[in-house]
Amino acid sequence: MIRHFELIKKFPECLTFTPCSESEISKVSALLSASGFSAIPAEYKEFLRLSDGLSYNGVEFFGIQNHNRSIKQYTFPDIAASTFHYKGYAFFKHKLVLGRISEALICYDKIAADYTIVDRVSLRPLNGGKSLKDLFKIFIGIFSLTKNNKNIDKKPNFQ
Repeated sequence: MIRHFELIKKFPECLTFTPCSESEISKVSALLSASGFSAIPAEYKEFLRLSDGLSYNGVEFFGIQNHNRSIKQYTFPDIAASTFHYKGYAFFKHKLVLGRISEALICYDKIAADYTIVDRVSLRPLNGGKSLKDLFKIFIGIFSLTKNNKNIDKKPNFQ
């Protein structure tokens, strides 16, 4: 996973944040778990120790804290706020909202122990994998295509 994160981080205009501390990660993970969602999985904790979130080309992986991006007039959300936003939906029980891509959400499902990209409206799974590394591989492929083809202005197809 670390190797894949390092590859993504090298893309021009990729935004990463200061890594999280163990106590920050534990506190938020316990809060989420106590609220009926999944605790933060070990692999995602590893990512948070490298960066408190990541944003590149419309793909966002959330961190522990929200980050105000005044230049863009945008606040990069955090895992807890993003997950709690969906508290009233049965679909999100035992899940975490770890990020988003345009009209899709990046979720972790504690019961299935997998990472899934789901349509934000229908909640239909679009793609995913058993590990964060699997997701990073998907995005590295898409980012490489976008980087190498300046004429791509379509939204990525995750099916």
